[in-house]
This record gives sequence, structure tokens and C-alpha cells, in this order.
Amino acid sequence: MSRAQGGGYGRNGLRALGRVRYAPCTIETFFSSLPEIERFADVTELRFYANAPDEWLVVITDVRGSTRAIEDGRYRDVNALGVASIVALRNALPDLDLPYVFGGDGATLLLPGERREECEAALRGVKKIAISTFDLELRIGIVPVGELVRAGSPVRVGRFRVSPQVRLAMFSGSGFSRAERWVKSPTEGPRFAVSDDGPSAASLEGFECRWQPVKSRRGQIASLIVMALSEDDAERARIYRHTITTLEDALEEDAGHPISLGGLRLGALFGDFSIEARLRTGQAQGPAYEAAHKHAHNKSLIGRTLIGIRSEAGGFDGSSYRNELIQNTDFRKFDESLRMVLDVSGDQLSVMRAELESERERGEIVYGIHTAPSALITCFVRAYKGDHVHFVDGANGGYALAAKELKKQLAERTGT
Repeated sequence: MSRAQGGGYGRNGLRALGRVRYAPCTIETFFSSLPEIERFADVTELRFYANAPDEWLVVITDVRGSTRAIEDGRYRDVNALGVASIVALRNALPDLDLPYVFGGDGATLLLPGERREECEAALRGVKKIAISTFDLELRIGIVPVGELVRAGSPVRVGRFRVSPQVRLAMFSGSGFSRAERWVKSPTEGPRFAVSDDGPSAASLEGFECRWQPVKSRRGQIASLIVMALSEDDAERARIYRHTITTLEDALEEDAGHPISLGGLRLGALFGDFSIEARLRTGQAQGPAYEAAHKHAHNKSLIGRTLIGIRSEAGGFDGSSYRNELIQNTDFRKFDESLRMVLDVSGDQLSVMRAELESERERGEIVYGIHTAPSALITCFVRAYKGDHVHFVDGANGGYALAAKELKKQLAERTGT
């Protein structure tokens, strides 16, 4: 997108779109200065977005061979590594409010180019942990925003008010999909790959994986991805708005929220806390691993007790934390595709499929749906009051297998 198309530059270099007025910002406040999107139905409205500064970087991470790993029953490992890249970068840049979107088997993030060195060290650290403790490879690529813009692919960022405590990034523009194609391309990928050489130090402080899978209340947990096919911004926005409105109408008052108070259960006495212990120590055995596993186990037991007696200790309020968790959940998002994890009945799922299939037959979208009996929760907790975010995916593959169906539809459409 040219400057003429995308709006003028302010004194701070931020390019604004539409009529929304943007507060003055610096690199430190770029994301936090964006206007809040209060209704999810508005996440496709370009007036709420700003073009990312050319000097910023798009970071793409994903687990290579994630589909095979999921088919082998390792969906929780894949899910955890996708979240780990977000946690590591937020810990590496604690002074910045970083825009990011969790995608199930990986993540997409934006960060200022001048902080690249710190971020590469953190990403190398996560990659080493993935190999040494999970025997999985985390692919990592970094693409300059300016290069994407010069190629005709805008990179836009919005800020959605998930709850009173949490705002999450929404992404718009073909720059993100182009960045992913470049990073995954056998010919272009090496140019954007993060070298294995260099400093390596990842802090995964705050990563928690202590909640049991949350069973569906209505029948099934549906992980859904919808991609509009039009190249026209206004037409894509119309298609997504229609899809969101149709889904919300079908899903009743809570819009299919997959997490409920009755479904939240911390790990039991003999629960498995190995994923958290491996990530936080970078080890799969030994004294540090055992200590981390015991710590997670004990914290889980304390949390269960405090929830049971509705009491508070150590900053954890058993009477309110689960309510905040539900509010601070990223069960729906937009990153130039619509992604949702929804608790649905059989009838609701049939209505959703019929509507999506109708849109697909009209040539407007491709989509993927994966269903499972439960949802997974992976957490990043900086503080048990307010500053905690919870990443949700469907069990048994979730977004990754939904993406597989979407790619199949896309291939059938293009004949490739």
C-alpha cells in the first residue's frame, strides 16, 4: 500500500487509516496508542487499524511437521510451542506492548527493528528447547514490514478490547500471508530465517499449562478458520462481517465461548505438568525439571484449594480468578483470516456449516472446521490479577487441522 492509499505519516512515523484519530505515539506506545475495537464484529473495519511502521518486523513461528505430530497425539506439545514463542518475546521486551496472534501451531508477532537482536536471542532459545526437550523443530522467520509494503502487501494492526484487563492485536492486510509464504518457501525462506548462530536466551517465566482440557457443554468444540477470497478490502470486510453476524446469531448470548466456570479444573493430584516443566527449564529430566514439575503441581493444588474455599493467598484470588480467565481468553481473533474456537451443539454446527458452505459455493470464502470433545488452555501469567492471557485451541489438532481442510479447499479451487 502506498502512502497515498494508506493515509499520511504523522510526526512519529505512524500511518493512520480512515477517520479514527490516533494519539501521538512512540515505538514504545505504538500498539497501546491504537483506538480500541469494542465489538468483535468491527474487527474487519479498516478505520480501526494503523499501518505498522516500515522499520518494524513481522515474526513468523510454526512447528515443522505439526500435522504429523498432531496425528501422533502430540497436539499439546505443538500447542505449547506456539504459545512459547509469544511468551519468550514478551519476556524479552517487557517494556513493550507487542502485537501478536496465536495460531495453534505457531504465532505471528510484530516488533520494532531496533530490538531485533534481543528477540533473535529469545527465539533461538525457544527453538533449542523445542529440539532438545520435545524433538520438534520450530521454524522461525523475520520479514521487514518495509519489504512487504514495497511488494504491495500492507501490514495493518488493530487493538481489540477482549476484557477490562486485556487488549489483543488483530491483523489486517496481505503482508502477513505474504510473510508466511516467504518464510516457508524453500527458495525465499533461508533469506528470512533466524540463524542458529548467536546468543540464545529464552525466558518462559509466566508460561503455565495447569488446566485440564475443558469439556464441551453443548456437544462439540469447533475450531474454525475462514478466509475471504476477494482482493478488494471493502468486499472482504463485507464478507467477514456477514460471517461473524451469522455465527453470532446462531451461537446465542455468549457467542459460543468455549470456557465456562463449571468446566475449569486445575490439574489433579496426579496431573501431568511435564510440558510446563520442560519449557520453563529447557530440560526433560534432572533436578531443575523435577523442581519445576513439583512447583507447578503444588501451585495447582493450592489453586484448587483456594477456588474451593473462595479465598485469596499469594496474589491468587480463588473467588475471582476463573471469571477473569474466561474474560481474558483469546477464543476469537482476526489476522486477515477469521479464527474462532467455539462450543456448539450439533444443530448449531449444522447451521454454521450450511452458511459457510453457501459462501464457499458463491466463491466468497474457503474455510476449515475441526471438532473435538474439549478445548485446551495454555496461559501466560504475569500477575494473577488482571495481567494474564489465556490461549485456547481445540483438542486433538484444533486450528492446525482446520487449516489443513482450508488448504485443501483452496487447492481444489485453484487446481493445484
